[in-house]
Amino acid sequence: MITEKQLDKRLKNQTKELKRHFDVAVESFKDEVQIIAEGWKMTKDKVDATFEMVGEIKKDIEIMKSDISFIKNELKQKVDRDEFVVLEKRLILLENKFKRV
Repeated sequence: MITEKQLDKRLKNQTKELKRHFDVAVESFKDEVQIIAEGWKMTKDKVDATFEMVGEIKKDIEIMKSDISFIKNELKQKVDRDEFVVLEKRLILLENKFKRV
């Protein structure tokens, strides 16, 4: 038969063992949470950098759109080659007429 003193000793030993196992489990859990937190931070930093890059690209595209619009308007005001050839021929005809006069 087990005496109360032996039972007390056994319970204390089991309690110490359980506490040790629990402490190891808690420490392991803390390490895993830390790894997850570091991974989350790295992912967040990458996403933030991506959004920043997308914002810069968006600004660049807006500038390009503006430049293209400006170029289109400028080109509309210019004479294309076919029109230039026609105007050149008309000018030559007019010059020839004035030379005769």
